[in-house]
Amino acid sequence: MELRTVIFFLVLYVGIRLYQTRRNSSAPIMSHGKVVNIDNDVIFKALTSSGPTVIDFYATWCGPCKAVAPKIGELSEKYTNVRFVQVDVDKMRAVAQQYNVTAMPTFVFLKDGQELSEKRVRGADIRALEAGIQAISA
Repeated sequence: MELRTVIFFLVLYVGIRLYQTRRNSSAPIMSHGKVVNIDNDVIFKALTSSGPTVIDFYATWCGPCKAVAPKIGELSEKYTNVRFVQVDVDKMRAVAQQYNVTAMPTFVFLKDGQELSEKRVRGADIRALEAGIQAISA
C-alpha cells in the first residue's frame, strides 16, 4: 500500500511539473506588433547593425515590461522605418552586459549599429521612449 501511495504522488508531482513547464513555455510572451524577439547573438548583430533600431531589454518576470509591451507593439506599427528588437536579459546575458543593462525595461536606441547614448530610456516611460524613436527615425 505504501509503494502505491509513493508512486501515486510521484506521478502526480511529475504531471504538475510538466503542466507548469508547458504553461510557462519559452515563447516570447512580450511580443506585440512588429517587434522581433531575439535569442541568438548572430541574429542580434545582424538586425542591429544597420538602420534605426530600438532594443527593448526585458525580463519575463518583470511587471512593468509586461505592462508596456502592448504600447511598444503600437509604436512598432506606427514607426515602420524603425526596427524594434526585444532581448530577454535572462536568455541573452552577454548582450545585456555589453549594453550595461541594470534595470528592466531598458530601451537602447541605435542608428546604423551605433548607440545614441543620450537617448537611453530606463523604465516604462512611454513619452521618453517615443521621443527617442522620433530622434532615430528622423
